[in-house]
Amino acid sequence: MRAPFIALVALSVAGCIDTDTAVFVDATIDNPSLTVTEETLGAALGGSFELTLHLGARASGPSSVSYQSFSLAKEDGTVIVESLPVSASQPAPVEVEPGGTDSVVTFTIDTGADLLDAAIKDQICAGSVVVMGVIDDSLATSATPVESEPFSPSGC
Repeated sequence: MRAPFIALVALSVAGCIDTDTAVFVDATIDNPSLTVTEETLGAALGGSFELTLHLGARASGPSSVSYQSFSLAKEDGTVIVESLPVSASQPAPVEVEPGGTDSVVTFTIDTGADLLDAAIKDQICAGSVVVMGVIDDSLATSATPVESEPFSPSGC
């Protein structure tokens, strides 16, 4: 009695259709954090975010992903910091395999000794912000924009 049930379950699992439609790299910016610190001669930024890269099993092959730029913006899209000073945990390009495990690259935000104008702190602290970026996916014909969910920076 158990054997037919097990066979039925095995057939239903084997017959599952992969519904993942990501034939180009699906990129997300996850876990953003930002601390803004007022210094004597300006404002310093520190923080991090993760760039998650996903490619579905239906893709024509692996993709090479490069990072173009990242910026900090208000929730409405108004750019506050045009070019975020970031360093990546993995150099570009990152190879993303179809149907495989997502690739996650951690980016560290650090202005270091290059302080920003002090007025930027007020803009950053005026509400929620987003990290916006642009990546190049070798399977796509144009650059791909990516944006985090809105979040509140600390140090405000």
